Amino acid sequence: MVTDLLLEHPRALAEKVAGVLGGRTVSGADLAGFVSSAGDPFLNHLFATGSVAPREAAEALQGRPGFVWLDDESAAGAVLESAAAGSVRLVMQGMVADIAREAQPAVGGEIAGVRTAADLGAWHGVYCEVFGAHPSSQADWRRVHGALGPSGDGSLLLLLARVEGSPAATGAVFLHEGVAGLYCFTTRESLRGRGLATALVSASHAAARDRGVERTLLHATPSGRPVYARASYRAERALPVLRFPAPRVAVRPGV
Repeated sequence: MVTDLLLEHPRALAEKVAGVLGGRTVSGADLAGFVSSAGDPFLNHLFATGSVAPREAAEALQGRPGFVWLDDESAAGAVLESAAAGSVRLVMQGMVADIAREAQPAVGGEIAGVRTAADLGAWHGVYCEVFGAHPSSQADWRRVHGALGPSGDGSLLLLLARVEGSPAATGAVFLHEGVAGLYCFTTRESLRGRGLATALVSASHAAARDRGVERTLLHATPSGRPVYARASYRAERALPVLRFPAPRVAVRPGV
């Protein structure tokens, strides 16, 4: 059972995604989670409850991309096998914040929630370019956004930043049991250094507060950690994870 909020939150998102996309539930002695997409690792999450080898994780994913969150016991052995199993071992920093009222930072662009099909296409284009999901996963996101976004149950907000009218950066906010999780933060390489990530964090906080939520969490890469620290996030603990990348060629949508 996943009891840590830093892991329970993405697990709850993965479960809701699986419900929308008809994903496969993984329930084993050492691995549990949901596999819902053939082209986007973010839509597939497994969680270890013991020592799990990367080869075992790859078998549980059945050739799909995904994230496999490791507990402390399994982390040491993961380094040796990850390359052979086709994955990359990362160490994410779990961070939390109690958000207070804050001024929206000035930025050379505009930020708005995704509402239309055109917005979603623009959001997904940036997201794929930076994150590495397969373009075919846009169909998955269309269904997820329809069910969980503004026209659905309202638990998921996708944010898109534009610079001079062009899509530049993305973010997402998932609301679950009084906590907002920040996910899918990407910025096109040519547009980095303009404060877009900071502005997206602030916009995410504002959206959470509008819904009565004042506690947030996220999972930061080493390069992203300073941005979040400046936004009052504090590090809780390191979270080892294996990322199995999306395929380079077109994939079938079935799971």
